[in-house]
Amino acid sequence: MKIEVPSGELLDFHDESIYEYEKIGIPELKKCCFVLVAGGLGERLGYSSIKIGIPLELLTQSTFLQYYCETILAIQAKYSKENDYIPLAIMTSEDTHQKTLKLFEENSYFGLKKE
Repeated sequence: MKIEVPSGELLDFHDESIYEYEKIGIPELKKCCFVLVAGGLGERLGYSSIKIGIPLELLTQSTFLQYYCETILAIQAKYSKENDYIPLAIMTSEDTHQKTLKLFEENSYFGLKKE
């Protein structure tokens, strides 16, 4: 069996052709979801909890998870219809599952739907 690696596309975000790809991809968002692999603790980084809870910046203490959810909400607001939403699936580990749920619950799921 021969293994083949797809060549893919090299996208230049300064090239006008990117808009053609957006026209193809944006209608497909309703069929997609975001997936976040979040099974790790931040111990090696000197953080005592889950990595997705690490603040991205000091002023507001916004976490990585908050930034990720806000990005999903921004894409959803711009490209989805009123009742559509883009789901988020998170892979957790035994070490991170309860802490991840707690972070979501304490922050009202960062505006995402609970389900």
